[in-house]
Order: sequence, then C-alpha cells, then structure tokens
Amino acid sequence: MKRNLALEVAYDGTNYHGYQDQPGLITVEGTLKRALEATFLQEIQINSAGRTDKGVHSLGQVVNFEVSTTIDLGNLPRVINYHLPADVSVLSAKEVEEDFHARFSAKAKLYRYVIYNGRYRNPIYHHRACFVHFHLDEKKMEEALKDLPGLRDFGVFMGRHAVVKDTYRNLYRVDIKRKKDLIIIHFYGKSFLKNMIRRIMGTTIEIGRGLKSPDTLKKALESQDKTYLGPTAPAEGLYLMRVDY
Repeated sequence: MKRNLALEVAYDGTNYHGYQDQPGLITVEGTLKRALEATFLQEIQINSAGRTDKGVHSLGQVVNFEVSTTIDLGNLPRVINYHLPADVSVLSAKEVEEDFHARFSAKAKLYRYVIYNGRYRNPIYHHRACFVHFHLDEKKMEEALKDLPGLRDFGVFMGRHAVVKDTYRNLYRVDIKRKKDLIIIHFYGKSFLKNMIRRIMGTTIEIGRGLKSPDTLKKALESQDKTYLGPTAPAEGLYLMRVDY
C-alpha cells in the first residue's frame, strides 16, 4: 500500500555540505535518504521544503515521500533515527494527503538568525551563532530591517550561481530582539532566495556596528546596487525553524 508520509527533521548543519543531495559530498538529504531506505528496504525519493546552505541548521525542515508500508507511524521517528547520526534527527512523522508536497504545498517559512554579541568567544555558541565581539546597536538594526517586509525584488541579496524565474519575494515579517549577549532576528515569508537572509544580515551587522547608515538596506533594494552591501554573514547563525502549510 502506497502512503505519502511527511517528516519533521532537525539537524546541525556544521558537518554537511548543505542540505541538498550532491554526488560525492556528505549532505543532510543524502544522509536522510540512506536512513529511510535502510528503514523501509526500498528506494525512496524525497521532496524537501527547502535547501539550506552548508553550515545552516534546522529545527523544522519538512520532507515527504511515497512508500509502500504498513508500518505504525507512532514509533517511526525512533526507527529512522536508529539509522541516522546524532546531528540529524526525525522529530515527527504523519501520513498526509496524496497531493501534499513538502515544497509546493508550503505557505510560509520561518527562519532565525542568531548573533552572539559578547566581548569574548563562548564555546557554547561555537557553530551555533554568529560571533560579533564589536558592540551592536540593535535599535539601528531594527530601524534598517523595518524597510524589508512586503513583496519586493530581493535580487540584490541573492547569492551567485542561483537560477530562479524571478527575484521577487514576499517577506511577511522581520523582528529583532536582544536578550543580554544574544541578538535574535526572525524572518517570516513565503520563500527566500539563495543566501538572501545571510546577505541581509551581513549588511545589518555593519549597520549595528555603525559602519553603515540604517537606510542602507532600503537603498540597496531601491537601486539593486550590490556595492551597498556588507559581507555575507556566516551560515552558522542561521536556522530554518518552521514550515507552515
């Protein structure tokens, strides 16, 4: 009996060459595919909600696949996790409608970017946050980020070698909060371009340091001029938190 199953997957992206399966490279998708095939003893084709870059983490990646099985889903995550390394884990499993597709059925995604803004490095946040030892003014960062939400051409923030039909994306919300030495930024939108959030954050960090003015992101959007941008922020601070359907 063919069933369409959906999994929620968390992973630490540190030791992987990104999410997407690539021949000859260790990826999250390739690792998950092998675990699923070891579980069900048949070839599995995975549909994934998103393709995170090398070093990016996830607490809520969603995948779906069709499989012939009568297995009880209640204990399925534990069975799949037996075949997975400690830095990848299935959090939940459920049967979904025949036409459900992890990517095309998604209505929105929530990403989080984490900055550790302490004076000295902290091993607890190694590979878990972007470390910036210069003081950051989160109020200036907030002022800059408020210009982003809406349906806009975000092409200026797109990474190299990306192939897309168009560069317009609908960003629903951006918010930023500081809790002591941690600065946490959430991006909630329909979809995102390659490196889009990391390029936005690289410039936003420079704004927080006082190296660029708070209207820099707005000017970059309006002009589509990449010379306004700062460096791309490190992948280790970025998390795919949730996919909404």
